[in-house]
Amino acid sequence: MSYWDSSALIKLYVQEFDSAAFRALAANASRVVTASLTRHEMRTVFWRREAEGVLLSGEAAVLYGELNADIAAADILIQPETADVEREFGVVLEKCFSQAPATFIRTNDALHLASAKIAGELEFVTGDVRQRTAALLLGFKVLP
Repeated sequence: MSYWDSSALIKLYVQEFDSAAFRALAANASRVVTASLTRHEMRTVFWRREAEGVLLSGEAAVLYGELNADIAAADILIQPETADVEREFGVVLEKCFSQAPATFIRTNDALHLASAKIAGELEFVTGDVRQRTAALLLGFKVLP
């Protein structure tokens, strides 16, 4: 069981230098869970990569369709943003910012961590260094 933030999940759709490692993790995962905000983050990344010329014209829309198809097929499970996630979001912020020194965390990163906690996931898959630090602080096994 593993929670995937957007920085990790994007590597399954867009070829990056470390995509193979993330694809291997996904192939061996019993399930892939992410937050509802991931759709928005990934859609933005698809369009940004297309604008940068990394993706061909029209590929952003195709990849976004593939993401939604994977969600519809339950290959990717969505943790909805509920009152429990909102409550846990506050716990994550307090834990991160009350450290000495503070573990600085962005809003969406804290939402991902709160969503992972509420989903009951033990593993947190991320490609983001700051997200990794916060996930370790919160007791997740961080991959890769």
